[in-house]
Amino acid sequence: MKYVTAFLLAMLMLAGANAATIKVAFVINEGANVMDIAGSWEVFQDTMLDDDKETMPFELYTVAPSKTPLHTTGSGRPGMTITPDYGFSDAPAPDIVVVGAQSGGPELREWLKRQHADGKTVLSVCTGAFQLARAGLLNGKSATTHHWYLGNFAEEFPDVKLVREVRFVQADPHTYTAGGLSSGMDLSLHIVAELFGQQQAQRTANYMEYQGTGWKTNAGVAVLTAPVKRQLWRGRIKPDTEILLHVLTTGASSTYTTDIPALHVADAPTRVKTADHLVTFSLAVGDGVATFSGSGEAGATAISGTFIQDGVAYPLTLSLSARDL
Repeated sequence: MKYVTAFLLAMLMLAGANAATIKVAFVINEGANVMDIAGSWEVFQDTMLDDDKETMPFELYTVAPSKTPLHTTGSGRPGMTITPDYGFSDAPAPDIVVVGAQSGGPELREWLKRQHADGKTVLSVCTGAFQLARAGLLNGKSATTHHWYLGNFAEEFPDVKLVREVRFVQADPHTYTAGGLSSGMDLSLHIVAELFGQQQAQRTANYMEYQGTGWKTNAGVAVLTAPVKRQLWRGRIKPDTEILLHVLTTGASSTYTTDIPALHVADAPTRVKTADHLVTFSLAVGDGVATFSGSGEAGATAISGTFIQDGVAYPLTLSLSARDL
């Protein structure tokens, strides 16, 4: 890999001398993804050194904003209930931090900043990369995330160098991001290999009956295609002036363009924001910027509001084209 970290070398010396265990903190929050936790947990749990004592070098625990029980993902509804081992305020100092997909929040961001500043190794899995980026740990660095969310990530974090079609990326000497779900297992096996050698990582993989090779090559991701959905929302601000908002969604990432034929506007990039029932968007029209602000219930097929261009306000209702219902 690009870096040889001082942390990994130090831990290797400690483990070789049986001087200490390597503490691995799994950060969880409401909506934590089970596979993001379980895949990496299993790798570190099943690592048993090929020495006289069959040393198990990793000590695993969960950390959350508090020790209040929380729910994982669960097929559109609350999943398993987990009671965290520690809160951020009383957690033992970790050596490795694993951050999977979860709801996040300011307490998580501040805790991650402290761990990163202390030189701890921080791993994200899946959309856990968003939490690292929101904590400022990836500014100007390379990263990856689940392929469904690549567009969202690129839009929210333009200063991060997004890498596609790899299992994991090393951002700096002690920060890594993995792609979706099973990619976290590959990143964790890669860490085991850096600490204790490839033979040991293979021994762990064999015990798990895991036959993936992405942890060795980082090339185990084919060109992944996410479902593509197209929508057309249309309305009029005047009898002869139609607004056409095109939505192209790949996976969970959407891009927006607008046509206003009467104003000679075609495929204009459009910035759309949604919050609760509010929808706003803006686009360049001529030498100015046109805006829309409206509202609609979740799953609605019409959004009503006000379109403003050149200081003139027009009522506008955008309706989902019948072919997209």
